[in-house]
Amino acid sequence: MLGNPVLSTSVKDEDEEIEYTTNPELIHEKWGEIAEIVIDGGIGGIEPSTVVDCTSDEPLIVRQGKGVLNL
Repeated sequence: MLGNPVLSTSVKDEDEEIEYTTNPELIHEKWGEIAEIVIDGGIGGIEPSTVVDCTSDEPLIVRQGKGVLNL
């Protein structure tokens, strides 16, 4: 879809109450000058995303998170 690997799917926040910023508008405000692109998929929840390594022939689930993934 993007033609390149995604470097990061979340942003660790320095706020003591919020571990990760999930609002794309706030992400753009805070890190828009150093992020090449911010994709607005809406405000995320508190459940982590699933991370899949697709760099080899067989996809490998690195972290199981939100959603169902059938490989």
